[in-house]
Amino acid sequence: MKEHGISRGLVVTRTQEERVDPDAGRVDVIPAWRFLLELPEP
Repeated sequence: MKEHGISRGLVVTRTQEERVDPDAGRVDVIPAWRFLLELPEP
């Protein structure tokens, strides 16, 4: 993450949900259904 200059990441999975806090930043792992529900409306 440091290579790309970002402090947060997002991984969309089928069912897994967790938060990983490595030294380089935070990575949220969320299921696809939650990702789709949180998308902003156009």
